[in-house]
Amino acid sequence: MRVGIAAVVLTLGLAVTLIACGGEPEAAAPSSNPGASASVATVVTEVKGADGTSPTAGGYTLGDVSLPAEAGTPGKVSFTVTKGGDPVTDYIEEQTKDLHLYVVRDDLEVFRHLHPTQDESGTWSGDLTLPAGGTYRVIVEFAARTPDNKGEQAMLGASAKVAGPTEVAVPGSDDGTVIAALEETPKPGIDQEIGLLISDEAGNPVNMGTYLGVYAHVTAFSQETGEVIHLHPLGGPENAEDGTRLGIHVKPPKAGDYVFFVQVRVDGMIHTLRLPVTV
Repeated sequence: MRVGIAAVVLTLGLAVTLIACGGEPEAAAPSSNPGASASVATVVTEVKGADGTSPTAGGYTLGDVSLPAEAGTPGKVSFTVTKGGDPVTDYIEEQTKDLHLYVVRDDLEVFRHLHPTQDESGTWSGDLTLPAGGTYRVIVEFAARTPDNKGEQAMLGASAKVAGPTEVAVPGSDDGTVIAALEETPKPGIDQEIGLLISDEAGNPVNMGTYLGVYAHVTAFSQETGEVIHLHPLGGPENAEDGTRLGIHVKPPKAGDYVFFVQVRVDGMIHTLRLPVTV
């Protein structure tokens, strides 16, 4: 639901998106329209209720979730995604990956975005070191290919605990090199475009490259419910007096407090920035 978006159609509360098959390599040179070279599109329907707050939705189940036992120690994250008891193995690529994994502490002060691999048994796993203990949400985002060669997009989530001290340095919207800000506050329940400004420490435009086939990967979480919100970059960056602007499509489901995690590539380096937002 994030690569080569041609349209977003909302009908009877059901989101239908066109996903272009394939995608731009992560380290590819910038272009004015990432993903535009793909020639085949697949219709993907969003699974109702699959907003990352439950391990089951639409017949899909996130199970066997495991995190490193203790903070500060290198370990593994692992899990399965099944439907009808069988591993899901046929995916439609989204932002150059079959599946995106988010490991987020329940207070939204720790965020990790990973791309695990799936073995022959259907188990997904990847390397992970967490900086602090606490209760974490393990959230998977994917589009599974259906027998009619269409797709079903879902986000599933489950909790797991990690031992260790809970104190952590909370990232901000300014990491000492790059600053992220929203031009306006999103309105609840409305499909809208908002401006995302990326600048250097002096407020100047930056040299942006693509990350996962687009110019920004943005994921938002509700502080009250943990619900994950889809955000889609619209077009390419435009330089302005106060930074580099990207248009972002967003629809917060309701008023409340959210945290936006923005990931951008600037001068070849990936930056992850945290923006608390009250809608």
